[in-house]
Amino acid sequence: MLLVLCGKSCSGKDTIKKELIKMGMKTVVTYTTRPPRENETDGVDYHFITKREFQEKELGGFFMETTSYNVATGETWYYGSAKEDFADDTEDKVIIVNPFGLTYIRAYAPVSPIVFYLIASEETRRNRLNQRGDSESEMERRLKADDRDFKDFEERTDFMFKTDVGLRPEWLADMIMYTYNKVVKEVKNMKAQEAEYGN
Repeated sequence: MLLVLCGKSCSGKDTIKKELIKMGMKTVVTYTTRPPRENETDGVDYHFITKREFQEKELGGFFMETTSYNVATGETWYYGSAKEDFADDTEDKVIIVNPFGLTYIRAYAPVSPIVFYLIASEETRRNRLNQRGDSESEMERRLKADDRDFKDFEERTDFMFKTDVGLRPEWLADMIMYTYNKVVKEVKNMKAQEAEYGN
């Protein structure tokens, strides 16, 4: 099955994902045309590729889902996840996507997503965006885009966790992992019962 992390900008998605990987989750490394930030590693945080490479892959049917953002500088950054990363349903994987990507995964991916919505207050997210070094114009763009993209998202998620309530990231990740494993176990038991009654 697939553990999906969704959340507005600077809600703690990357931090929680790294903690889940430490706990044994495999990761889906997505592709992007945006430049790497400080301390980001190609092939670990993202596959950093050119816009031309991205478009070639998209035309070739390489991606399961894609999205794009028009940033304050006037550039457009593209993101996408490869179909091949969703082919195996035997591994527990974690991925970060936005609401649009989630729509495609639910519609077309052969794996079953369990969606966790990570929530932080706007004040917390503003502080984190400032600390990350985003410009004022880019910060405002992100906050407005998030309000639009995540409107009524609570109705599309399976679980919600607040990430700015004073809990350490590893504790939050542990709670998310516990919840995920519980759901996976319930699904497996249900499938086993269906198979038994089917015979």
